[in-house]
Amino acid sequence: MAKAKKPVGIGLVGLGFMGLTHWRASRKIRGGRLVAVADSDPRRARGDFSQVKGNFGAGGKREDLTGIASYTSMGDLLADDKVDLVDICLPTHLHAAAVVQALRAGKSVLVEKPIALNVKDARRMIEAGRRSGKLLMVAQVLKFFPEFAAIREAVQKNRWGRLLAYHARRIIAVPDWTSTGWFSDPKLSGGMVVDLHIHDTDFIVNLLGKPRAVTSSALVNSGQVDFLRTIYNFESGGTLASAEAGWINVPSLAFEHGYDAYFERATVRFNSTTGPLPKIFTNRSVQELRLPGGDGFQKEIQAAVDSVRTGAVHPLLSADAAAASLEICLAEQKSALTGKTVRVG
Repeated sequence: MAKAKKPVGIGLVGLGFMGLTHWRASRKIRGGRLVAVADSDPRRARGDFSQVKGNFGAGGKREDLTGIASYTSMGDLLADDKVDLVDICLPTHLHAAAVVQALRAGKSVLVEKPIALNVKDARRMIEAGRRSGKLLMVAQVLKFFPEFAAIREAVQKNRWGRLLAYHARRIIAVPDWTSTGWFSDPKLSGGMVVDLHIHDTDFIVNLLGKPRAVTSSALVNSGQVDFLRTIYNFESGGTLASAEAGWINVPSLAFEHGYDAYFERATVRFNSTTGPLPKIFTNRSVQELRLPGGDGFQKEIQAAVDSVRTGAVHPLLSADAAAASLEICLAEQKSALTGKTVRVG
């Protein structure tokens, strides 16, 4: 009888809002388990997440760390032999240095989106992964959400004919807790385009490929883009793709995302504010789209664990794809600020 593989040991670095989200998802993983956490705040490192807040889901509380090693230094976590996969949920400006450090320590890495603040750092991270022989994966979770995965599957299987046009929408209210700290500084967070809008750009690239150019317009405040509309320019005759994103909603509408997907034989519409399921409009009926169960974050981390077990990066976690999405977002931002169409790559 073949000997069973030992579970992949996950070390979670950064216990803010996304770290807490990954924490909850990691508790339900097959073939992997959370063995260590690290955060510079001693309270969070001990499992006190009561001050952690976010723009969706439940807030933080005290969590039981029994059986999980706790560190206040990432270096100490990297020295832990039980850690095989480092899940990095640090502020964006720390991604590049932390990822390179973890790869050089002989660990595979899953890093939260965006991969980095600029393409140069993203390529440096990818090169570090190549040199280390370990896996570098990027957590662009939207592709794992069932309501979005259903559109990708419909395109792949030609379920309703060709996809004629796709429009994405992601608009939030900036929470009070982001008014200070790293997130409020676009030099550290990347601002709205790189931090928020990259979700939909990444999905569009995964769905349709890399556009040849982008044309964007925006509401600009003190040199920063607060709201953006983009047309993705593909080759003539392809799917028309567009997106809008911003953080200009009022507090009573804290989070909204969705899409309109226009196929030859159906229109599929999803908006998080009107219900959990997309609606399918055809010539004969209007019905809700049945979706598989499961949490997108859990599916994403499961894919990372499975990648470590097989030695091959899951396609939806590709660092090269994440770098391409970052490049396109930066082109969108340039287009919005200059009023000109910007070629990609």
